[in-house]
Amino acid sequence: MMDDQALLGVSQAKVDQTLTQMKALGAKRVRVSAFWSDIAPAPTSTTRPARFDPSYPNDPSYRWAALDRVVASAAQHGLHVLISISTPIPYWASTKPSMKNNVWSPAPKQFGAFVYAVAARYGSVADQFAMLNEPNQGAWLEPQSLHGRLVAPHLYRALLASGQAAVRLAAPKAVVIGGELASSGRDDRGLTRPIRPLLFLREMACRDARYRRIRTGRCKGARTVGLAALGLHPYSLFQSPFQHSVKRDDAAIGDWRHVNSTLARLVRARAIHPAAGARRVPIYYTEFGYQTDPPDPFAGIPLSRQSRWLQDAAYVAWATPNVKALNQFRVTDGRIRGKGPLAFREFQSGLFFANGKAKPSAATFPNPIVVRPSGRSLLLVWGQVRIGGRHEVTVERRSGKRFAAVATARTDSRGYFAKHVRRRAGTYRFRWPGGHSGTERVR
Repeated sequence: MMDDQALLGVSQAKVDQTLTQMKALGAKRVRVSAFWSDIAPAPTSTTRPARFDPSYPNDPSYRWAALDRVVASAAQHGLHVLISISTPIPYWASTKPSMKNNVWSPAPKQFGAFVYAVAARYGSVADQFAMLNEPNQGAWLEPQSLHGRLVAPHLYRALLASGQAAVRLAAPKAVVIGGELASSGRDDRGLTRPIRPLLFLREMACRDARYRRIRTGRCKGARTVGLAALGLHPYSLFQSPFQHSVKRDDAAIGDWRHVNSTLARLVRARAIHPAAGARRVPIYYTEFGYQTDPPDPFAGIPLSRQSRWLQDAAYVAWATPNVKALNQFRVTDGRIRGKGPLAFREFQSGLFFANGKAKPSAATFPNPIVVRPSGRSLLLVWGQVRIGGRHEVTVERRSGKRFAAVATARTDSRGYFAKHVRRRAGTYRFRWPGGHSGTERVR
């Protein structure tokens, strides 16, 4: 789970409260951001401080306190840690500091030094490090395009290579997650116009739409891209997790076939090189969620739909080949400031409202259930006891007033089970000695 606003820059008591919530909801890992400009010194200076060593994690100019608190506390709560090393950047870390733009063209050498400092400081606790956040979005990396030509994928190729090398030196056993791509983009180009994620991947790997090598422009002399793991943020917004995007180069959670196909073709073309000994690049869904109305009437879906679609998304992620993780963003809704759409700048995708009141999804998130047709005569009942571990579960069906057992199953070590039962209308749930799931109705 991820909720930077509830973890960074707050009291120890608030950190512990949020991490306790996460664990109670079934989380095994927390993703937290290392925002470069928040941690490095002199972020609004165009010149790097003379006595500052950016690759030395114990340099007194670094401001680690907020991140230290989260990482140490996560370990105490028994949670694994993914650190997302991200823009905004100090002005001096840009290839053009005079622009005073905190997302403009980070210098790969400077990025590598910061990544090394982060990985060296936290490598004994964090076992995953992600390189940037949504580099296919102008809010996080500029320029996206210049004079009609894509730029961000090529900037990112160099940043990824520098970051990977730094982690290999500082924390050689850690997983480096590249990409961290937003699920959608636009077809027009410009400084801040977002790039569709699968186009971004191909361009980063210097391949055209037919996966032929591009040898000119920014691809001249480019090397094969090393990619141990791909991070995606497969938001579907107003769509069910089972739906496909309209645009083929988008990568919502329902587009998994095309995402896997794109990755596989890039690997076969030797444009992307997986980790040593691996045949394919694993995928991590490192950010996902649905915003709700209430409170957001502009970008939210009904509360009951959020509850159902988060459960469906958990099933889709489980069933998708090559997907290793799904990360819920956020625990609690963001602050609402002002009026109109901009009042909801912070995501309202929490399982709890900002005042702490639970949404329906808070009850169903720890134990998702999905019931789907399987042929003409069967139903597939899938679920997870998200606290993990092996459990005996009883699948129950209600057609009148009471639930009755229709099958039993055992979960795997991560709490998952899938069981076929005879197809009958009714309301289904599952129980285990620790409690029961929500319900899903089958007509």
